[in-house]
Amino acid sequence: MTSAIAISILFVFALYFFMRKKQLEQRFNRSVGMTVNYMFQDRPGQYSGDRNVRSGVFVFKAERNNDKLKNIVIRKVKPLNTALGVNLEQILVIPFEQKDTPNLDVSVRFKVVKRGARIEDLKGGRVSISGVMNFEQSRSEPFTATLHITDLYQSVNI
Repeated sequence: MTSAIAISILFVFALYFFMRKKQLEQRFNRSVGMTVNYMFQDRPGQYSGDRNVRSGVFVFKAERNNDKLKNIVIRKVKPLNTALGVNLEQILVIPFEQKDTPNLDVSVRFKVVKRGARIEDLKGGRVSISGVMNFEQSRSEPFTATLHITDLYQSVNI
């Protein structure tokens, strides 16, 4: 009898956390349109000095759907590919306060952490992010979202 009650309680908690995560993701998707691109470094060991280390960057492009959104603060970035790792040493901020500035791209560096992993294309992969959205004249709202990696990053030099 007690094990059935314990299982029921665990099921209710799991259902609550699942619904809460979906609610936070829907809140984010209503306020922001975001895409993730990627780029591998030119040479292995380019930044670390270790020729065996392969790394690159995720580039986040955001566009606000809500005019009251001031900025987005991303506190956690986690690739859903186990061969990749992100060590976010500082938060990422995407500002939307000034209407005359174009949307800024922000990036975070990732490393291929599994030895021998042959990763050439990340298109179609996913990245989980979490943080807060700051709105005008209101408090911060937390969010979590899972974003699909859309394509290789192409920088445009004009």
